Amino acid sequence: MNDSTRPPATAITTNITLRAGMEEPFAAWQSRFTHTATKAAGFLALDIAPAFAGSYDWRIIQRFRSPEALEGWRTSVLRAHLFAELAPMRDPAAAAFDDETVHSLDPLSCVTEVIMTVVEPGKEGVFRAWAETIQANQSNFPGYMGTLVQAPVSDEMQYWTTLVRFSTPAQLDAWLGCPARKQLLEQVEPHIARWKSYRMESPFAGWFPETGKRSPAAWKQSALVLLVLFPVVMLEIKFLSPLLAGRHVAIATFIANAISVSLVSWPLMKIAVLCMGWWLRPSPVRRWRREALGACTMLALYIIELAIFMLVF
Repeated sequence: MNDSTRPPATAITTNITLRAGMEEPFAAWQSRFTHTATKAAGFLALDIAPAFAGSYDWRIIQRFRSPEALEGWRTSVLRAHLFAELAPMRDPAAAAFDDETVHSLDPLSCVTEVIMTVVEPGKEGVFRAWAETIQANQSNFPGYMGTLVQAPVSDEMQYWTTLVRFSTPAQLDAWLGCPARKQLLEQVEPHIARWKSYRMESPFAGWFPETGKRSPAAWKQSALVLLVLFPVVMLEIKFLSPLLAGRHVAIATFIANAISVSLVSWPLMKIAVLCMGWWLRPSPVRRWRREALGACTMLALYIIELAIFMLVF
């Protein structure tokens, strides 16, 4: 079967809510679940993450190479046994809201370390067992925000990909540099051919500096940038474009972009972040009320901006 006719990889998301105090048992369960899922036929990737730092709501995304492989995993005895183990850890009051659906990928409010590992031939079992151990350790580390594990996708790309997420760069660095992780890396070193890692951070990190809390969600960052950038561009069209009309389009565009970036970077984004900080990084207390109020506030500000420029232009 060639690439054009191969069925697309498919996945299922299991949404669960934990009981308070179940963090440590759930961390151990995650490592067992990861170990079992990665050995299943057709396994492609596993993504386990909370809704936000400190949340009891978690999603478990299980991706497989075909609908048939996914169905085999979904109905397997091993998976059923794992979820039976999980049952006492789940919040019975929230059971009605737990479900399983086709996954959707939403940007997480966190910083991610991408680790690519090439395992020595025949050592895959050793690597899986080691991955189970390190998963149990990192799941209990402060700021942990979930892990994605992806098996080699083809004969040409024989490396395992692991995405490790933490709330802040400082918390991620603390885990990456801790003695426990260094000891674990020394244990697995004889069984891997090579590995490398790199950091994935927010595209607007300079405008949303770390404050000891998690970074704002990517969509919130983009929404606030749009709120600030739109009036700058509209004012440039109204007042700057006529002044630059006689210049070459490349020069005029460069000047306009330079002014836009300067104004947005300082002071407009600093003011916007200060004013909307309660929504960008809401506390867990009454979080969803703040989220809804913030979204309505942003929508109202968009409407006000549009109304003003529709009247002026």
